[in-house]
Amino acid sequence: MAFYKDKVLRKNFSYLFLLQIANYIIPLFLFPYLGRVLGTENFGKIMFAQAVIAYFVLFTDFGFNVSSTKEIADALGDKQKISDTFWNTMLAKTLLLLASLIVFIPIVYSFERFNNEHLLFIISFINVLSSVLLPLWLFQGLEKMGLIVAVNTIPRILMCLATVYFVKTEKDYNLALLIQVLANLVSALLSLIIVFQLKLVNFIKPSFQKAKMQIKNGWHIFATSLSSNLYTTTNTVVLGLLVGDIAVGIYSASDKIIRAIIGLLSSITQVIFPRVNVYYNESKQKSISFIKQIIILVSIVCIIIGVIIYFSADQIIMLLFKGGDFKNSVKVLQYSVLLPLFSVVNGIIAINIFITFGLKKNLLQIVFIGCLFSLICISPLVLYFKEIGAVICATITEIVIFVLLIGFITKKKLTSYA
Repeated sequence: MAFYKDKVLRKNFSYLFLLQIANYIIPLFLFPYLGRVLGTENFGKIMFAQAVIAYFVLFTDFGFNVSSTKEIADALGDKQKISDTFWNTMLAKTLLLLASLIVFIPIVYSFERFNNEHLLFIISFINVLSSVLLPLWLFQGLEKMGLIVAVNTIPRILMCLATVYFVKTEKDYNLALLIQVLANLVSALLSLIIVFQLKLVNFIKPSFQKAKMQIKNGWHIFATSLSSNLYTTTNTVVLGLLVGDIAVGIYSASDKIIRAIIGLLSSITQVIFPRVNVYYNESKQKSISFIKQIIILVSIVCIIIGVIIYFSADQIIMLLFKGGDFKNSVKVLQYSVLLPLFSVVNGIIAINIFITFGLKKNLLQIVFIGCLFSLICISPLVLYFKEIGAVICATITEIVIFVLLIGFITKKKLTSYA
């Protein structure tokens, strides 16, 4: 298999896998502690605030993790072009940050549901700034993921230690969130220091015109990500609005485990994307054959993990959260076992086939249909089944999108290249 033979690809996957461990697994060890100390309700408050702020993070990312990564990968060896992409992407993200603030402040102070915990939402908004400053797309495009593993891992380890030391009672939920977001901010700042210390880019004065072009280039990715986000993050938001923070806490205890698995396995999507573009320029047959191999490998891994989680859900939740209200998370976790399989495979197909083959509009249409399906189903399912309803909605939506993606590929005979 090409993946095993390619040393650079294996190395970058290993680095990004370690980075995702820092992003997902290290915090996953922290969440059980927070759940036990803060209680289900206050734990749910943090998860609800983060879910709301995720919309703003998504908006400021605006698809740059794909569009700018592709530009940089295509410009390898041309430092001037890479520098131009870097500075204009950073300007574009800064403009989107300012737009986010204009929307965020009135929302927080105009609606009682948010105003009651305005400090929590303000603290959570620091994550938007961290996202703007973190040039992950630059390192991905340059295939230099090893450079940022340490600067992302060490702050998160320190975050865990600081949380255990300072967060002691149910009232400390604002402090708990502050420690988390500051770790993300430190990681972003350290990543920028690496960029400038190693002179990965030269300074080029960005322009509003070019920043606008970056936004335009990322539009279809953003629209696709937005639609996707509406049937993932929105589940948490709707659950919080319709049922309450306790339900969010129960749901999030399971969801964090599943999202950690999805995040880790999705690393391969991010790693192979620059390489798929190289293979595509050489031969469509070569790129499709490579993607097929990756999908088979990932599917096998997801199925094995799903079986293990289903039969071990009770032990996993009891080990992590020590019971209490979190006992209800066991069923949620069992209903979630298909999510990694369809979510990760959908991501591989969407990014590495639809984006690479110039099918952005078709991808947007498919994800929009999935989004619409989710928005129609989520409220009645949550009202009737509560937290389990959110899982059912997410799983069925991923399956619908999978069927539509495969149907389109089959209809266009894209697999005939392999």
